[in-house]
Amino acid sequence: MAGRRRGNGQGSLFKRRKSGSWIARWYDHAGKRLEASTRTTDKAAAERILRKWVADTALRREGVIDPKTDRFAAEGRRPIADHIADYTAHCRHVGHAPRHVDQKERHLGRLMDQSGVGRLSDLTADVLECHLRGLRDDGLSARTANFARQIAVAFVEWCVKTGRAERNALKVVPRLDEEKDRRRIRRPLTDAELARLLAVAEPRGRKPWYLAAVLAGLRKGDLQRLTWADLDFDARTITVRGGKSGRTDLLPMHDQLAVELLRLRDTAMALPSALVFPTTVTDLTRLKDFLRAGLAREVVVTDADGGPVMVGKGKRRRPKTKIVAEDEDGRVIDLHAMRTTLGTRLARAGVAPQIAQRIMRHADYRTTLRHYTVLGLADTARAVAELPGVRAAPESAVATGTCDLAPASSPTSSPDNWAANGRSYPRPDARTAGSGAGGHGPRIGPGGPENAAGCRDERPGTTIRDHQAGVAQLVERQPSKLPPQCASAKHSGTCGAGGDNPTSSPTHSIGSRPEDRDLRRLVDAWPSLPEVVRAGIVALVDAAASLDRP
Repeated sequence: MAGRRRGNGQGSLFKRRKSGSWIARWYDHAGKRLEASTRTTDKAAAERILRKWVADTALRREGVIDPKTDRFAAEGRRPIADHIADYTAHCRHVGHAPRHVDQKERHLGRLMDQSGVGRLSDLTADVLECHLRGLRDDGLSARTANFARQIAVAFVEWCVKTGRAERNALKVVPRLDEEKDRRRIRRPLTDAELARLLAVAEPRGRKPWYLAAVLAGLRKGDLQRLTWADLDFDARTITVRGGKSGRTDLLPMHDQLAVELLRLRDTAMALPSALVFPTTVTDLTRLKDFLRAGLAREVVVTDADGGPVMVGKGKRRRPKTKIVAEDEDGRVIDLHAMRTTLGTRLARAGVAPQIAQRIMRHADYRTTLRHYTVLGLADTARAVAELPGVRAAPESAVATGTCDLAPASSPTSSPDNWAANGRSYPRPDARTAGSGAGGHGPRIGPGGPENAAGCRDERPGTTIRDHQAGVAQLVERQPSKLPPQCASAKHSGTCGAGGDNPTSSPTHSIGSRPEDRDLRRLVDAWPSLPEVVRAGIVALVDAAASLDRP
């Protein structure tokens, strides 16, 4: 080994072979020893390269250059296949379902092959968007394209978390609208269809399987993992472990489901650790049950030219058929449609969406409403039928021009005008006392008895405090029931100054008629009335008293 040694601050050069290239050795900003070939046999050139590397290290040690930038650049130059392999290994390590890991590996591999991406730095938003357009051009649905986008975004997000990328540039790629391109729309089963399916499944021992799916909302994987230890028949609960969300959920057990599961347990005599359904109901078996129950139909498989596809030989040669569980509108039913049936039945029962969300084990109640609640015209018609009808308006009193309510601005019906600036206006003529300038007078009594002007009040709840003109009219007809001190207010402008009105008697009692109750309210409210109002009322009382004198 030849070469000259230098201190740690300047690095060192050496050769492994006499005819080989100079090897540089130095320490980086974090104190880690680095070693790299200068790729030259010229020592002067090798020293210049080493000085540059040492200078770059000093810049990073002093914070002039961010060391993370070097890592991002180095990771970006690595083949993207290496990053994908590390990502799938991470997913398996954290316990993702093998089927989901295979889907991620397949979609990411397809992205690499179709876009020609070789390095992580080449994976940009434009590349992903072009890849999604290619998927749509191949006839795939918007849901499939969104799933491919989701996997790519999750992959780059993992690279950001592990320090392989600076940011996730794929988040800006928009999602496609799945509602405009739904390829598989599930429908709920009616009560009659459920009854026929259970009747078909009961003699074959599959009734508990379907009941657990439609009354507890268990998915196929939940049914396959369910053990007898997960069932608590005393508390009527079902414990779902290792579900789609990875958490443990506690569900209520329906009474009908509890009866069937108890019967199954007594028949099987299994241990608590044993599976409730040791045999999985396959998709073909389920389709045959649907066909027997009248929920599906058998159709002939055709080729590209529209002709039937023939199978078999000799006498056994026949057209190939398949079972289709699809209605006239293109909606299908399968095992997962049992969850749609459960969500729809909960909505028809009036269960709150938040409670239905917990039963369906969704992260968002909007998922329950959007995809698992299917209400039709019969449901809306039933809701409309429960609405109360529109009642006819009550017949109102016809105004005659003498007993209707006077406008507030009427000069003859406003106490402010009767006693403006302390002046007393003459009492209106008795024949027009209730009509005012516009022919409309006040209503003062409650509904039922006639008011002070002899008109029947049609408005319930109207009191003398509502219309001051009515107060004056009431006092005008019963002047002897006012307190004696109010009769002399015309001299002092206030109530309580004392007076010698011969028609006022302090010992006069107030009766129990409706008019008397109104008068009692007036007496109680008298201290709170403005002076100008009280002066006007007293002026009318005096005018009425002068007419009653012989």
